[in-house]
Formats: sequence, C-alpha cells, structure tokens
Amino acid sequence: MALQCYHLWMLDQLDALTSRMHELVAHVRQLRDENHLLRTQLATSQSELAELNERIAAATRRLDDLIERLPREMRQTDAA
Repeated sequence: MALQCYHLWMLDQLDALTSRMHELVAHVRQLRDENHLLRTQLATSQSELAELNERIAAATRRLDDLIERLPREMRQTDAA
C-alpha cells in the first residue's frame, strides 16, 4: 500500500512539474515576443533620432550660412 501511495505522489509531482514547464514555456514565448517588439521599436526610434539629428545639423548649417552672409549684406546696403 505504501508503494502505491508513493507512486501516486510521484505522478502528482510529475503532473505539477509538467504544468510548471508549460507555464515556463509560455512565459519564455511571451518574453521573446516582447523582446522582438522592443527591438523593433528601438530600431524605429534610432532611425527617427538619426533623421532628426540630420535635420538639426542641416538647419544649423543653414543658420550658420545666414549668419555669415548677414554682415556682408549689411555692408552692401550701407555702401549703396
């Protein structure tokens, strides 16, 4: 009789372990999906950041050009 109880206890433990393994697999899949989503969002954000940095650099260059031309334009107006 004790052997049968031990056998049932082992089966219960195996069922519990199987259940935990299924939970673990589901959790790993969820984390993998979230990781993929986050990597995609990161790549998009990095691309947007690079584009914005380029736009800022272009605007800075245009402003620098305007500032450099301003004194020449003022001198040409004064001479006329």
